[in-house]
Amino acid sequence: MHTDEFAQLLSPLTIGRVTVRNRALSTAHGTGMSVGGQISDRLIEYHRARARGGIGLVILEATSVDQSPIGARAKGANLRSTDALIPGYRRIAEALHAEGAKVFTMLSHSGRNTSMGPDGEPPVAPSPLPMDRTRDVPHELDIDEIGGIVRAFAAAAVRARDGGLDGVELSFTHGNLVQAFLSPASNRRSDHYGGSETNRLRFAREVLEATRAAVGDDYTLGIRFSATEIVPDGYGIEDGARYAKLMADWGRLDFIDVSAGTNASMWSRSIHYPTIASPQRPLVPYARAVKRAVDVPVFCIGKIADPREAEAILKAGDADMVGMTRAHISEPALIRKIMEGRIDDIRTCIHGNEACFSRQQRVGDITCVYNPRTGREHQWDELAPTDAPKSVLIVGGGPAGLEAARVAARRGHDVVLHERGSQLGGQVRLLARTPHRQDYLQIVTWLERQARKAGTLVRLDSEMTAEKVLAANPDVVIVATGSSDARPEIPGADAPGVFSGRQFLAGADLGRRVVLGDWDGRHMGMSIAEALATRGHEVEIVTAAFYVGMDADLLTWRPAYDRLLSLGVRMSPLEEIVGIDASDAAQLAVEARRTNGTRRRIAADSVVLCSKGRAEVGLYQALKGKVRALHAIGDCWAPRQLEQAIFEGARIAREI
Repeated sequence: MHTDEFAQLLSPLTIGRVTVRNRALSTAHGTGMSVGGQISDRLIEYHRARARGGIGLVILEATSVDQSPIGARAKGANLRSTDALIPGYRRIAEALHAEGAKVFTMLSHSGRNTSMGPDGEPPVAPSPLPMDRTRDVPHELDIDEIGGIVRAFAAAAVRARDGGLDGVELSFTHGNLVQAFLSPASNRRSDHYGGSETNRLRFAREVLEATRAAVGDDYTLGIRFSATEIVPDGYGIEDGARYAKLMADWGRLDFIDVSAGTNASMWSRSIHYPTIASPQRPLVPYARAVKRAVDVPVFCIGKIADPREAEAILKAGDADMVGMTRAHISEPALIRKIMEGRIDDIRTCIHGNEACFSRQQRVGDITCVYNPRTGREHQWDELAPTDAPKSVLIVGGGPAGLEAARVAARRGHDVVLHERGSQLGGQVRLLARTPHRQDYLQIVTWLERQARKAGTLVRLDSEMTAEKVLAANPDVVIVATGSSDARPEIPGADAPGVFSGRQFLAGADLGRRVVLGDWDGRHMGMSIAEALATRGHEVEIVTAAFYVGMDADLLTWRPAYDRLLSLGVRMSPLEEIVGIDASDAAQLAVEARRTNGTRRRIAADSVVLCSKGRAEVGLYQALKGKVRALHAIGDCWAPRQLEQAIFEGARIAREI
């Protein structure tokens, strides 16, 4: 038991009329799991898993107080507050209460932080100033419309109360409508809702007073509040702490959940949703400042995954409750594992954003890069022993093979994993050599530890042929041989001085001027370019995409792009390398073709070609029709990302 080590984190907290069992919080976050603005079975099972895992408080995702959308109308659904939502509230409250957790919801109006609707419906805002991603000019709200939104907040809070939720959090954060009125950067009005600080605070005060009057003094009410905007001309932390005190008084608030920044600025957004490259706990100082100003419990958020860090924050008095949202996306049973003394079994979030933010950007819903059950709780039960154990032979010790081994062994199968190299982890070990990516080693370290702990027999330096597999005579064969290092088929790709991205990461020695051809489109080209530039190379990236890193998640991309600019990396989008001339012994000549057909030549000392490689499918093909059950997973089926490799390992192992 580790209860003494985590005495503060595991202690209860009273918030208004509600007492939560510990200080761990899952803050409001979009999941893409609601359907038609309603709470779905999938959403209930997602949150039930975290409640069963021991979390103290769950705050449901932002719920629109009227018919305006949450976010930039990208993909996925969001909840909408109508009377039809009340039965869903009751269902999710009953489910989470049965597991011992409390549940609030966050009520929001996105304001300008969205895009024009399909029939031309504009965003709305205090002033006609667009956000930087959609650039759609909002409709400037008139007085009657403002009053209607105030009433909508109050009515939405009553629905949450009537639906049996334990409390409500109002969104005064991330550039949403209330914050847009607060900010001198986004409020340019000249009536009594703009201009002076008192006028800019008026909308917030009206929302607070109306909502408190509607729900009564015996219902828990708080706000999520950006204590500073992190944008030029916005308000700072000194103003924010003062605003927090005023708002706590106006709404007779029971808590303040402190964040920062605005989603109207991609730069600000990349700070208040910290990524793998961000410093740890970047928003805690803002929570500390607000806590000094108010007399109600204060929550803090922002890249807090390690329970020891959460405990330290609480002991220091910087906050009363710790938001560990992505930590619980990765590890729903985080608190339960602490209480059971299973610290080494916790999947610690690395904030890589590959399957949460990135998947939401691409697909609409979320999962976790190394917990594929996240978001699939409605389909996948927790692992249980099989009634028919089999002998399972796995070839390949990368993430796909390791996850297959872990899951199969946990289910009671007799698992042997063969890896031809001297260590496990596959390409992840190369990825971790680039700037800001070393935390990826945590994933393969965890997978290896858990696979071995579950009983997997690991054989290193063991290259398997079809003959060896057949001689072992297993019941099930899983081929996870990954992808081979392949270069694009262009003239000169095999010339001296031309390397693949993997060769560079493995230690190849490059000249001063490097041209990097990017056929990956995600993080590979950006990370390798950053690694080269930090070592003093002159780097130019050539990509056929609209911009470098186009397929990376926006939160990780934005600061990475800035780092490349500051390092002097030249970026050449809408071009493709079509040939490399090595006839001059002194330098290479790279031929690049623009999308309009024109060509240019670039002088270089070395060339790096980044691609996903080629599926290493030979063993799978050699075994087809010769073994009782055969599966190919991960990159040997088709070169993709880490998320798909681990998912396929888990899926196949569950189906055995």
